[in-house]
Amino acid sequence: MMLGFSVFLCLLGLLNSATAGRVCSIPPQLQSATYKPVKNVYEMGDFVVYSCLPGYVSQGSIQAFCLSAGIWNHATLTCRRKRCGFPGPLENGKINQTEINFQSWVTYSCNKGYVLHGANQSMCTDRGTWTGQLPTCGPITCSIPPVPENGKIASDFPKVQNISSYLDLVKYECLPRYVMFGNDTATCTASGNWSDLPECRDVKCNRPTEIENGFISFSPARKYDLGESVTYGCKPTYVLDGLRTSICEKDGEWTPKPTCRAPCRITTKKAVVIYNGRKLSVDKISNHLIQHGDTIAYYCKNKAEKCAYMAETHCVDGNFTVPSCYKEQSSWNIFSTDPSKMQLCANAS
Repeated sequence: MMLGFSVFLCLLGLLNSATAGRVCSIPPQLQSATYKPVKNVYEMGDFVVYSCLPGYVSQGSIQAFCLSAGIWNHATLTCRRKRCGFPGPLENGKINQTEINFQSWVTYSCNKGYVLHGANQSMCTDRGTWTGQLPTCGPITCSIPPVPENGKIASDFPKVQNISSYLDLVKYECLPRYVMFGNDTATCTASGNWSDLPECRDVKCNRPTEIENGFISFSPARKYDLGESVTYGCKPTYVLDGLRTSICEKDGEWTPKPTCRAPCRITTKKAVVIYNGRKLSVDKISNHLIQHGDTIAYYCKNKAEKCAYMAETHCVDGNFTVPSCYKEQSSWNIFSTDPSKMQLCANAS
């Protein structure tokens, strides 16, 4: 009995060994491909046929066979992605791409001044065609130019008939008595809208205020229009510093007002000076007053050289300073020579 069972096991092993040599494992996987038929067991002589996935084209042998050694001979099939033709041209636009193979994308954009009509991208399909239709780039247009309140269109230059396109200009002006604020032109922009419009405002100024030590010529209490002016003057002995007139400007304010500068009182009781190009005693100057901006030159003594020189001083809005070099003569000092009677120094002006 034991001998018979041993022989059985030996025969079974030989059978399994012979069968194993005629069976192949699962066929090798090829990139982007499938095979048929799909079976659990492939025996010697069986074969499979490979085919590329949708969107791919095949090149090389498509069959593989199960050989007697239990291995597959290699199929030489390769699958490469289908190519789509160039989707353009896109007139007045650009097509942006990195490749034009299956599953790749292209995007569309328009040149400045044009707007895209249609989808802005397409994909290369498994049929070798692009999704959707090629878009178009149409010119950007703006609606009829708006008119600002209290204004009007001075000139309009559309490129095509009455249709305003990108960068077209319209020029405005204001109705009489109104003032323009902002640019006098508007532009059809890339967004299809007009740039900011100017404003036309009715500018008025309130009656200007008085100035100290001065007055305004006839100027009733009312609103003043743009460009109207008033005239200023000063009280006697005061001098007007600045423009005599003030004008109502577009911001509703007046141009700078002048100032009335005060006269100066001569503080020396007796002195011979040069004033308005004349040599005279200060006693001869009316009320001992000089006006703002006037200049007086005093005689000063150069003791070392025994000569005289001139030192100027000015009246500045009521402020007057006698030159420090001037020494007023005492009526008791009969031996001192008045510098105005001395010879001028060689370098005196």
